[in-house]
Amino acid sequence: MSLIWIILVTATSVLFGGGVCTWLLVRARELDASIWGLEHIVCPIIRILVLLIIVSQIYPAIDDTSTSLDFWRTLAQGGLFSDLVNILFFGGLLLGFLPIVSHPVFALPIQSLLTVALVFHWQYQGLIPVAALWPSPAALLKIIGYMLIAYFVTREASLLLSRWLDHKLAISGSIGLVADAIYLILQIPVILLYCSYLKAQLP
Repeated sequence: MSLIWIILVTATSVLFGGGVCTWLLVRARELDASIWGLEHIVCPIIRILVLLIIVSQIYPAIDDTSTSLDFWRTLAQGGLFSDLVNILFFGGLLLGFLPIVSHPVFALPIQSLLTVALVFHWQYQGLIPVAALWPSPAALLKIIGYMLIAYFVTREASLLLSRWLDHKLAISGSIGLVADAIYLILQIPVILLYCSYLKAQLP
């Protein structure tokens, strides 16, 4: 697993997904169409697909002999892909009603860790009947620390990048999509940390 490759795939996926969402929202505003469905259904699903691509690149950190294809092969079994997308979509809606964790700095990593936990359970449940999916106290503290760092970095970077993007594309309100894109990239250490925790449980 190459970290440079992971960052490249992550950046490409985030830029593509964010670009599609931005284009759809701009076109909807130009046509005076309702953007509620885009903001609450289409863009969240696109974000979930981007998240799955990112997680699939980091997931092999659990097992040195596996690749990202093993992640997708697991999801291809028995409708697990649609199950996972539904869980992440409705889980994201639920997080939106909860204090603190509704913020993307917590919500996106939580969705990513949930994805890793579920795929790990589905793939290794025969080898590890009683796997501890909940992070240890030490790992949990590190995860929260990374989340807080990501929050402060994103808060400053998203303001600068969104202003530049709004100016270049003659649009407004891109800060939400820009912030989500940065959060998706900055959650890589969180996923790696959790994958290392799960890896230690493999026989």
